[in-house]
Amino acid sequence: MVTKSTKEREGAASRGGEGSDGLWGNHCDDGFFFALRNLPSGVFAISLFGLFLGTSTTMVYSQLSLFLKNELGASTADVTLLDGLVEGSAFVVRVFAGPVSDFLKERKGILFAGCFITLCARFFLGLVSSWGSVLLVQFSERVGNGVQATPRDALIADLSPSQFRGRSFGFSRSLKTVGSFLGTLIAVYLMVLSHDNYKIVFGCAVIPVIIAFFCLLRVKTPKERQGEKEGKIKPENPFKRKYLKSMDATFWKIILLALISEMGHFSEHTFPIYAQNFLATSLAGTVSSFISLGQVLMSFPIGIWADRYGREKLIACCMILMVVANCFFLSAKCIDSNQIVCVYAGAFLWGGQMTAVQGLFLSRISEHVDRHLRATAIGIYSLMLGIAYLAASCISGRIWDHWGSSYSFLYSISWSCIALCLFRILLPTEEKRNLRHT
Repeated sequence: MVTKSTKEREGAASRGGEGSDGLWGNHCDDGFFFALRNLPSGVFAISLFGLFLGTSTTMVYSQLSLFLKNELGASTADVTLLDGLVEGSAFVVRVFAGPVSDFLKERKGILFAGCFITLCARFFLGLVSSWGSVLLVQFSERVGNGVQATPRDALIADLSPSQFRGRSFGFSRSLKTVGSFLGTLIAVYLMVLSHDNYKIVFGCAVIPVIIAFFCLLRVKTPKERQGEKEGKIKPENPFKRKYLKSMDATFWKIILLALISEMGHFSEHTFPIYAQNFLATSLAGTVSSFISLGQVLMSFPIGIWADRYGREKLIACCMILMVVANCFFLSAKCIDSNQIVCVYAGAFLWGGQMTAVQGLFLSRISEHVDRHLRATAIGIYSLMLGIAYLAASCISGRIWDHWGSSYSFLYSISWSCIALCLFRILLPTEEKRNLRHT
């Protein structure tokens, strides 16, 4: 056990770290099960909330691209454009939800509002009959997602000490994608049972959102936030100069590196379309389950390793894994047998590294800025991700339609290599990070 100086304790407390949950009196940084057992209870509740929302989302998303292409006659470019627009809108909404959450000092209420919007959108998705109506409903659903996403991540950071924040974000994303994995399997089962009736799948996706509402009731507001709401602690304007100073040049360098890394992550809706080259249409959606499986099995362990060995090192490792994932996709067309194994392997690594690296950037950003601006900083990060995702999805979709899928994967590799080249320039080293905290 490491004895901390008074100055270190004050630094951690000012960032909403130690003591925010009451479960972290003595630490031992060893072991998967120790890390799991000592997660704050609030993180478990938020993670269950994400699990059921993830189940609903993936039930829809694992079949949506096939529904658009096979039922509505949309092209691959149309599919990626729709996905880029609706996902981009979610990230734009996040940048506004963050400052609102910080200013009002409210997390749970905004989470409930976002979940309600998602529920309404899920209900109407089963009634759509055109590309435009799908765009409208999915746009609404992603707005709901954007409203609740930033306060949710900020609440995880509020509940977690900085030195254990990587694993908290990793666990939350792992459990969320357990739901995604289950959602894919449920969707495939319903597709087979209903003889490829997409609207039955969309209708059943309402149920997990309702369950998520009840999980959210179990989330408790952190002591500091509760004290501010009850008037025991004097509330402050989060946008004072003394707090804004934490959004310095280093913060914007981290944001820039995250944006460059995300430019390689184009729409995952193209993977079921790609899998149709090797599988029957009713089974092509199973590729989404391997994306979810990678997220479940890789995100939490990478978070633990990042807390132990340094987030910077693990961010670089995730970028390398992105290159490997694309190489698996490319190799599927270059071999005569086991092509689908390569597709599944690529999807597994793609999902795992994508979720892990986003969690690592979140933990890195949340520890760098002052806690009063935590949701604002996460909102800015989300906006940059949205811009990158929209651009990457549109560009890769056009490349896919005009030159073929192989060039889209090469496009992704190129951005991962650029991020690796700029890694040391844009991301502070572990030594600099430690000096900042002391």
